[in-house]
Amino acid sequence: MPLTDTFVKQIKHSGRPAGDKHSDAQGLYLHVKEAGKYWRLAYRFGGKQKTLALGVYPAVSLANARRKRDEAREQLALGADPSVQKRVQKMQSTQAAANTFEAVAREFHATKADSWSPGHSMRWMRSMEKDVFPTVGKMLLPDVTAPLMLTVLRKVESRGARETASKLKEQSGQVF
Repeated sequence: MPLTDTFVKQIKHSGRPAGDKHSDAQGLYLHVKEAGKYWRLAYRFGGKQKTLALGVYPAVSLANARRKRDEAREQLALGADPSVQKRVQKMQSTQAAANTFEAVAREFHATKADSWSPGHSMRWMRSMEKDVFPTVGKMLLPDVTAPLMLTVLRKVESRGARETASKLKEQSGQVF
């Protein structure tokens, strides 16, 4: 019998060390342990039994768990292993997070700092930290647009630091 929201909300851990499994439909089940309630999907791929983690209740509701189950089953129908797809998406999001403007700028600085004078290296990083990173540092590189950089540079110009704005424009171009 399919699970209900009320059942999922009220079920408690029975005390078994391995926990309890309560089936919904099409491989979806709720694994109730002392630490919490976990949504899992049991499936077969390549002749092997596998389990896919779909989330933790209440962060992932019964309806969301069923939606995730359906998405995973669609991937299976297309011949793709949902756990591999999930790992690929996780790696892509981790890589994307590493490609923020600040991360790339710091990486660029680290590669060039040896060929620069210590004073220039320090001024380069200090001006980026002061004027550019607070606004666009946490953004992904593709999301940093020319109008956004223009806003940053105009803010610097408005305080009368035209030379600094010009240098920041050059430095930002080096980062890109």
